[in-house]
Amino acid sequence: MKTSLPILAATLAIGTLSAVHAQSALQLSSTSIVDGRIARQHACAMQGGQDQSLQLTVTQVPAEAHFLSIVVDDPDAVAVAGKIWVHWNLLNVTVTGDMAIATGAAPAGDVVRSTGGAKGYEGMCPPNGTHNYRIAAFATRDKLALGGFFGPSAMTIEDFERKYGAQVLAKGMLQGQF
Repeated sequence: MKTSLPILAATLAIGTLSAVHAQSALQLSSTSIVDGRIARQHACAMQGGQDQSLQLTVTQVPAEAHFLSIVVDDPDAVAVAGKIWVHWNLLNVTVTGDMAIATGAAPAGDVVRSTGGAKGYEGMCPPNGTHNYRIAAFATRDKLALGGFFGPSAMTIEDFERKYGAQVLAKGMLQGQF
């Protein structure tokens, strides 16, 4: 019995290591963010915007990546909404290398509803002054399983990483204020 315990512990440790992936860095940039400020056209109508999704350019995508997922959220919304507000979840976009997403365009992929219920991009609409917005892109080898009849709920960057982190090959982040 004494010899089987170290073997079992070693087997469990090896199994745990295989679930951890070393991530490389994607380069994420946007012409929609100038000097740290997000252009007004990406805001909601109440803020004088047009609800157009951000222009994004993703480079240094690993060769083994086949899918890209995007998360845009607002951690400053906690003060007024009681939670991080999710503005865009676009998952499982087919990628074959570096890519650019045009302003107002959403490439084919799985769209998850925003915190406000929009099926697609929901423009920035801070009710209490300037907020900091986080934009993240994640590259994966395999298509992400969304699960359930309706798929996942709006996911913050942290939610995405908890759920899919083991599948992420590379990640890039960008921030902007509005």
